[in-house]
Amino acid sequence: MDGFKQRHDGGATPRRAFALPMALSSPAPDLLALDRISMRDWLLEQGLDSPQLHWYVDYVCRDDYGTSLDEVSAWAGIHYFACRNGEAQDAASDTVLTTPGGNNWLAGGLAQSIRDHAGDRLLTGALVFRVADESGKKRGRMQVDLWLPAEQRTLRLEAEQLIWAAPLFLVSHVFVGNDALKAAARRFTHAPWLVANLTLSRFPEQRAGVPIAWDNVLHDSPGLGYVVATHQQMRMRPGATVFTYYRALNRMTPQEGRTALLETSREAWAEQILDELERPHPEIRQLTTRLDVFRNGHAMVRPLPGLIWGKERQLFAADGARLRFAHADVSGFSLFEEAQYRGVLAAERTLHRLGKNFQTSLS
Repeated sequence: MDGFKQRHDGGATPRRAFALPMALSSPAPDLLALDRISMRDWLLEQGLDSPQLHWYVDYVCRDDYGTSLDEVSAWAGIHYFACRNGEAQDAASDTVLTTPGGNNWLAGGLAQSIRDHAGDRLLTGALVFRVADESGKKRGRMQVDLWLPAEQRTLRLEAEQLIWAAPLFLVSHVFVGNDALKAAARRFTHAPWLVANLTLSRFPEQRAGVPIAWDNVLHDSPGLGYVVATHQQMRMRPGATVFTYYRALNRMTPQEGRTALLETSREAWAEQILDELERPHPEIRQLTTRLDVFRNGHAMVRPLPGLIWGKERQLFAADGARLRFAHADVSGFSLFEEAQYRGVLAAERTLHRLGKNFQTSLS
């Protein structure tokens, strides 16, 4: 993996083998060929057959992609390990930085900026149910039909340019015409995902082994472990806390997983989660004062073999005359860096189409 991380291909603009954003990665044929096989098959081709190694790689594939290593593209699996090369001064290569507010802090800042500069143009609480490209007609605009549940009415917007910043599985449901795009959207599959917040009256007792960390993984477990939501609090004596538990429903098809999410009660999920966490923390039931479960039927796109460097994804990455897409799905996997890149790129391309002057920051 270190070899992949250090590899650069020659040319007028040398590219890293695996970069963030992924669009800046090398297009070398031997690298692109990795997208046609699974991560498991690639490991076996290298003679890497340790059960412990396969468990670890399977864990990271489930954690980032919601999908097992025998289904994840080898290109995506290697990208997980080889894409990040940033390093702070006087910090180890595996040092991470987190923020208490997470992405919500960024979203709140963006929303406030819009309110400050164009508050009357910000519309929330609206559901898009139809998107149509009327370019061939006299007015030649994009049409977006919305349902406003609070007002019990519909609203039609007409736009010179449109950025679609939502998951791609919705495209086949709301776009009118554009059969090529809708067919390409069906090539994308999304992983079902379960999240639970356990509010604890205090931290569990510290036993032998590794101390409780920010991110805690249980070996050979159906879940992905949990993170300690209060890990950044500067307290001499830890008190109440929240454990956020994650599980990818990868041992079934996505449709079966969504059915399980819908049909399994909150009480049944809670019992499964507590059973699992009792292994490292026998007193977890006594400490848990509240347990909230969130079901996400389409948590993240699944980078199956052929998706990342396939023609279907390229359709969504293209700069259309009136339409462009801004979502992590456009990159083929769900990373913050990819979502940020696609959003900025779509905004800059749109400004260019509108004839606005701006400073290009991304290629």
